[in-house]
Order: sequence, then structure tokens, then C-alpha cells
Amino acid sequence: MIPTLQSPSRAIVLYGRASFDHGQNLKALAAALTALQAARGASATVATAHADLSGPALPAVLAELERAGIEEALVIPSMVPADPSLSAWLPGALSHWAGTRNSRMTVRLAPPVESALDLPAALDRIAGGPSDSMDDVRSVEPSLGKPGWSEIPEHRRQLFFCTGARCLHRGADALYQHLRTAMKPHRALNAGPRRVMCARTSCLYPCNQGPLLVIQPDAVWYGGLTPERIDRIVESHLLADSPSAADILHSNRPAEDAPMG
Repeated sequence: MIPTLQSPSRAIVLYGRASFDHGQNLKALAAALTALQAARGASATVATAHADLSGPALPAVLAELERAGIEEALVIPSMVPADPSLSAWLPGALSHWAGTRNSRMTVRLAPPVESALDLPAALDRIAGGPSDSMDDVRSVEPSLGKPGWSEIPEHRRQLFFCTGARCLHRGADALYQHLRTAMKPHRALNAGPRRVMCARTSCLYPCNQGPLLVIQPDAVWYGGLTPERIDRIVESHLLADSPSAADILHSNRPAEDAPMG
């Protein structure tokens, strides 16, 4: 959600990882930055976007800022450690976003926040702190996990849905939610021997074909996902055991294999 603007001119977007958001809370960072900006008399709006797993994705945040009247957005990669691949693909992806929508908003990409931090000094401060302030791990009850984590859940298929940075940039977060909504009315897909176990994954690699999902053990890849394609995959592949042929990107399943049913 974009904060209410007092002077809609400039915005700062903190671009971080959802997978590390418990430790690097972007909303808390945004609130702190907003307070620092206000103390200096600056009027920039501070928003957040995620690079993986869940939204809001960066294109959606930029579009909302533009609709709010923002004229310039500064995107700051805010994950620590920084993702070294961002410099290779994100500038071109943002240029593509601006070009395809004829955006008049200027988007600038800042160096990662890590480049402004003295991490060795921070590590040295922690390592040099009083040891008696840190608990000995033997004071904690030994455990390798909860009892239920030893049991493999009942399911027939695993569906791996890519929510890596590039697929998320292409709208994978909303598409994953569409998949879960499409599956929800079908009891057989949610419980019992025909259950489909859905998992969001990091990069599945053929990024130019994204957003992507893979269904195992059927060894079928679907790419260029849209809500309509997902509906066909649910109805044809998951419910009728007949892969949606028109939507298949790739299959590792030999042609002579027996039917899935």
C-alpha cells in the first residue's frame, strides 16, 4: 500500500527479499526512513517491494506510484547481502516496464544498501562484545525439529511455482494466489490421495519463459502463465489427469509412458 502523499513528486522504493523479511523488516525500515526524511524537511514517499516469494512486486508498486502522481522513483536494493544478479537484469527489466506502458515517471536504480555499510566493522563489534551477554546453546533443549516434521504429507503431485525475482517481476505473486483460489473449491486437490502439494520456489532458470510452474512426478513445465492458462491447468491436468497440451512449455516425460490416470 502506498502512503498518502502530501507532495506527489518523488518516491523511494526499498526493494528487498520476502524470504528474509522477518530479519530485514522492510516496513520498519521504510517507517524509519520516512521519519529521517521528515526530520530533514524532505517530502519523499517511501514504499516497499519484494524481489521474491510474495508481493508486492516492484512493477506493481511502481505502477501504483505513477497513478498517485509520482514523477520520479528511486529504487534502492535493500537486501543484505545484496543479490549480485540484480545489476545484470534489473536495469533492463525496469526499462522494459517503462517502455511497454509509456511511463512518464523517471525510475532510477541506486547502488545496493550494502555498498554504504561497513559490514566488517559491524561484525567486529559483535564478535568483540561481552561473551556473557550471549547464551551458551547448551542452555536450550536439544531439537532437530517438531515431531510432525518427520511425516511426509499425503499427496499425489507436487506443483512447484516459481516466485524468483524475475518471475515475481512478471506478476507471479498474483498468479500464485489465482492458482490457490482456483484449486480451493476442489476438495480432492486439497486433501486425500489426489492432493496437490503446492510449493513456491526460487528461480527455476528459464526466466524468459516465466512466470513458470512445474508439476511432478509428471515432469511437465508450463510457462508464460496467465490466469486463463492456470484455470486450464487446474481443470485439465490436476483434475482430469490430462496435461493442458496447448500450454505446455516442456515435458521430460517420454512419449511412450502410460497415461497419467
